[in-house]
Amino acid sequence: MARQAKTIRRRIFEIMEVGGTGTLAGRAFDIFMVLLVLLNIAAMAMATIYSIGLVYYEELLFFEIFSLAVFAIEYLLRLWVCVEYLSENDHSSMMGFRTRFLLSPLMVIDFVAIAPMVFFFFFGVDLRFLLIFRLLRIFKLMRYSPALGSMARVIYEERRALLATMIIMLGLVLFSATIMYYVEGHVQPKAFGNIPIAMWWSLTTLTTVGYGDVVPITIVGKLFGGIVMIFGLAMYALPIGIIASGFSNEIHRQDFVVRWGLVARVPLFSGLDAAMISSIAKFLRSRVVQEGKLIARAGDKADKMYLIVSGEVARRSGRDIINLQEGAFFGVKSLVENTNFTANYVAISRCQLLVLEVSDYQHLMANYPELEERLQKEYRKFGPDDYGQPECESDIS
Repeated sequence: MARQAKTIRRRIFEIMEVGGTGTLAGRAFDIFMVLLVLLNIAAMAMATIYSIGLVYYEELLFFEIFSLAVFAIEYLLRLWVCVEYLSENDHSSMMGFRTRFLLSPLMVIDFVAIAPMVFFFFFGVDLRFLLIFRLLRIFKLMRYSPALGSMARVIYEERRALLATMIIMLGLVLFSATIMYYVEGHVQPKAFGNIPIAMWWSLTTLTTVGYGDVVPITIVGKLFGGIVMIFGLAMYALPIGIIASGFSNEIHRQDFVVRWGLVARVPLFSGLDAAMISSIAKFLRSRVVQEGKLIARAGDKADKMYLIVSGEVARRSGRDIINLQEGAFFGVKSLVENTNFTANYVAISRCQLLVLEVSDYQHLMANYPELEERLQKEYRKFGPDDYGQPECESDIS
């Protein structure tokens, strides 16, 4: 019975936590939850329209109860299956791990999704106030969108730079409000009679919103207002630049991690130390080729070397056809000897390849003689051909 429960827990874990990157059921679950969250936001917005809220009150209430039930079941199931993250050698307390998991950011967001039910049934909070919590359900999309998760990490990583820009902008608001208080305060006491009131004009001007409800009327005030606008354009662009730069770095970092993992999988590079794999990963470019597409043509200049991470490639030379499996590579001999491809290479299935350009190859060989020795040893095994196969399937991780 315990084994059966563990099997069920593992299966639910694969569906809910691995999700779209795993099974068909996982992808279906992710899609269902994303649609449910979006429909919740749409229903909440539509309910504020008096005519719709009055006519479809029961339907909207039923949908809210259904959504809360689904979110509550999801929350409890995630709490149950989270111990699958523990390895067999990890002797940590399940209860302690569940407590830490309960306080993780994504689980806190999941709790917010069911907070209306908890607060209403146990504390009797006004339902109108709970609209705020219903709106926060949109953050559940972070669980199903890697890009949103990346953005959150970028904001966290750049928090110091963003805090510095906020302090600078607050200083500009106070400085410009103080100047306008002295310049315009005696002329427009209602708009600039004190610094806190003048801060409204400073904020709308520095952000370039410019509602036009408060404007300077003196010549000095207008000149200073123009200067504030220019500073606003420069300063309020800083946070955007910081986030954009951080997001770009995050994407590059993730891409490098993926390529590092792909390089480590290739039998040709098995046994290399982490530093050398990192150096190789910097130069390799990931490429996806669809089934039936020509990768390299016989007679073309061999200016690239290819490694098959996943999928299958056919090497066609006349009537001879050789299928290259995961872990195989081709183009090495031709690349080393500066010759042409000796055969056509066609993708039999969708392939994930790693590509090394000739210039990057030469750089690696110049800096890592042991890597050059390994490559030459590998391609010498295959006589005049320019490809290599793993010695056996066990070589392929």
